[in-house]
Amino acid sequence: MSVEVGGSPVAIKEDAAGQVIVDGTQSRRSLYIQVRRSQPVAMLQMFDAPVMDINCESRPASTVATQSLMLLNGEFVLAQAEQLADRAIREATPLDAKLIAGLPPIPASTSSWSYGYGQFDEGSQRTVFHPLSHWSENRWQGGSSLPDASIGWAMVNSSGGHPGNAAHASIRRWTASTSGELSISGKISHGSPNGDGVRGRIVSSHQGLLGEWQVQNQSVATTTSPVSVQAGETIDLIVDCVANENSDSYGWTAELSLKTADGQLRTFDSQKQFHGPLPDARELPAQVSQAWKLALCREPEGAELELAVSFVAQQLAEFEVTPQGIPEGSTAVRQALVNVCQMLLTSNEFLYVD
Repeated sequence: MSVEVGGSPVAIKEDAAGQVIVDGTQSRRSLYIQVRRSQPVAMLQMFDAPVMDINCESRPASTVATQSLMLLNGEFVLAQAEQLADRAIREATPLDAKLIAGLPPIPASTSSWSYGYGQFDEGSQRTVFHPLSHWSENRWQGGSSLPDASIGWAMVNSSGGHPGNAAHASIRRWTASTSGELSISGKISHGSPNGDGVRGRIVSSHQGLLGEWQVQNQSVATTTSPVSVQAGETIDLIVDCVANENSDSYGWTAELSLKTADGQLRTFDSQKQFHGPLPDARELPAQVSQAWKLALCREPEGAELELAVSFVAQQLAEFEVTPQGIPEGSTAVRQALVNVCQMLLTSNEFLYVD
């Protein structure tokens, strides 16, 4: 947020829906937004900005349902909530242990996806899985340098990865949080005429090998027949080097659709839900308290903090069931805090903070 007085006006533009919005980052007060009579800014117009195309001696004040919808769904408010959440994460300080003890419990940070290396055991038709321990440059790998001294080129990124030698395949693992019927679709690709290509397998911890594909310098669909899975069952997308690991960078994106016994359909996207180390959910109460102070200029009262933390815990539980509610590139913990910040920015108290 800019704190300087004066300067050039903030430009405006039309978005894909034809609404006039600020062009670029929204880091200045509306006082500095460019005014064009033929292009009133939608957000300001919704909240009774002065009409510029005629002379007007009085300014109306309205309270209508579309204002609430704009605050709930408008990109401007969502962007400001994200900025408030990120600042609260940076500036939060630990809360008193006694205060923490009296708050609702926060579930541990979890994800349906994990990343590792290992191999497919032909005898048991199962995966030998070891977690990748190092996060670097938006990928999981064995150590701080690539290739790693122990497992070589084995790594996993959002769209694919690279296997190591025959004993160090790269693995993207999905764990079922509930039982249901699972369908898997996707595409594996290898884009080099060199080497001997790669081999992809889909392996269930309960049912063994579900599908196998070998590709070299081409793309192949990786769709399996629907199978019943149980809570805690793992599904591995495992890629090995066939015989050698030369020129074995690959792409593999998959979508998993789980239909539960109550008829709900949950989808899991290997690329959109790819993540690095998960943030510590136990820090959320302190971050909520800091967001409260930044937005409302005061400490939350005990009952207010308890209610907000209870909301965060419910959000985390909901994201475990419906991960598609987490925007690409974010995490359940961060999004739960963003949702709290959005509520703070749309509260009556915030509107009247001096």
